[in-house]
Amino acid sequence: MFLQIKRRSRGFTLIEVLLALMIFATLSVAANQIFSNVIASDKQTEEVGNALKTLQRTLLIMDSDFRQMMARQYRDGGEEAQESLLELGDDVNESESQGIRFVRGGWINPQALFPRGEVVKVGYRIQDDTLERVRWMYPDDSSAVDPAVMPVMEGVTDIKFEVLGSESWQQSWDTPLEMPKAVRVTLDTERYGELTRVYLLPGQVLPAPIAGGVQ
Repeated sequence: MFLQIKRRSRGFTLIEVLLALMIFATLSVAANQIFSNVIASDKQTEEVGNALKTLQRTLLIMDSDFRQMMARQYRDGGEEAQESLLELGDDVNESESQGIRFVRGGWINPQALFPRGEVVKVGYRIQDDTLERVRWMYPDDSSAVDPAVMPVMEGVTDIKFEVLGSESWQQSWDTPLEMPKAVRVTLDTERYGELTRVYLLPGQVLPAPIAGGVQ
């Protein structure tokens, strides 16, 4: 009877304690690694989701502008109205790459609540690897009024514009009082590489302007 009681009162040996600690430490390291991987995966998923939302928002803004492009002469800084209805190329809008400037309609102003019309002049440019949208309050702007600049998408290293003339794509548009048949926009992005959008236009032609007036 005495021997049985003595055997039951024996504790863990040092080897057993060390083995238990080693197993616990191994499980802790594994659990911590899994937890870290879950956090990193969640962060990466969030970044990808936010980047995708930004891209979708960018394309939505551009689609709204380019699909509402209209044939209208406009003035820059109070100068005489130009016969070219669309400006594109290097240094347009002070872009570090190519830029573009045109007039669009359909800018909703319900019950004329805002001090503007439904026709507005907009443009796009690259500044510090960021695609920016430039907007003037009115198509015929004054040099005393600065346009509103809105960053649209970061990580855009280059932008190119091409227009479809009567026969082929070209990088400039000098045809007076006439809109091209289409505009092709190519974005070089750090995350998605090269993205291209093509916008079909009605190819409108304006009559010759009245002396001293704007069509």
